[in-house]
Amino acid sequence: MELRHLRYFVAVAEELHFGRAAARLNISSPTLSHQILALENQLGAKLFLRRTKSVVTLTQTGKRFLIEAYATLKQAANAEMIGRRAARGDVGSIAVGYLFSAGLSGFISRSLVAFREAHPDVQLQLRRLVTFEQFRALTDDTLDVGFTAAPRDYPTGLTGFVVDRQPYYVAIPERNPLAKRKLITPEVIADEPFVAVSLEMEVGFGGGNIAAITPPGKSLRIVERGPDIFSVLTLCAAGIGLSVMSEPMTNVHIPGLVFRKVEGVSRTFQLALVYRRNEAAPAVKVFIEFMRAQTNATKI
Repeated sequence: MELRHLRYFVAVAEELHFGRAAARLNISSPTLSHQILALENQLGAKLFLRRTKSVVTLTQTGKRFLIEAYATLKQAANAEMIGRRAARGDVGSIAVGYLFSAGLSGFISRSLVAFREAHPDVQLQLRRLVTFEQFRALTDDTLDVGFTAAPRDYPTGLTGFVVDRQPYYVAIPERNPLAKRKLITPEVIADEPFVAVSLEMEVGFGGGNIAAITPPGKSLRIVERGPDIFSVLTLCAAGIGLSVMSEPMTNVHIPGLVFRKVEGVSRTFQLALVYRRNEAAPAVKVFIEFMRAQTNATKI
């Protein structure tokens, strides 16, 4: 049984006249009659009683079959609609990775709100991961897109573009005399001890945040490293040294720390949207182009 047989049957059931039903379907009456007969033979039941050559009425079996035919055709139309929408990227599911700092900035939430308003039937699953974990997850196909620190070179199979730029701030222990200063420049903090993230997290990013504010010809003194940004902040609060981070991290309140913007620095922390070069999923491609358009609109 094919969907066309159900459409033929419904047309005759609604018109109760083979001629009018055939005209509605844009086929000949003999062809329609032949198709209805084939359907009845397949079902092993009469669906219509003929009153005249063209006029018919539904049998009890026909009335019951009409209910099911309506439901089947409605479901088929819905499946077709969903299929078309999925092909356009209007429905689907996207696994999104993001850095903690990107979440703190409000950039992620604003972007996802705007995307959901435009594509309400696309589901988004969020995963907070550091940059290298996002790269691995993208390569393993367990993540679809990621908001990461922009690398100097993208890993094999991945690409991306910058979606936001954030100024650098320095975290200073309250007991450090620099905490009383309102203006902080790279030269002022050049001789201070620093706490940085692990070398693994810095590889491929030009030396990380600290390198971004290092004065020309200088090399800042790193005295301790932490496995994550919270460990770094905790070490700073303990008086081990200063640290450098993007502006959103200043929203984290840790007793014993103050944050000051680093003035006179041209470099910024660059947040990138990273994805697979050969991405084929329509919903993911729509998300990527949406973010590209948003980025162009804001002229970062």
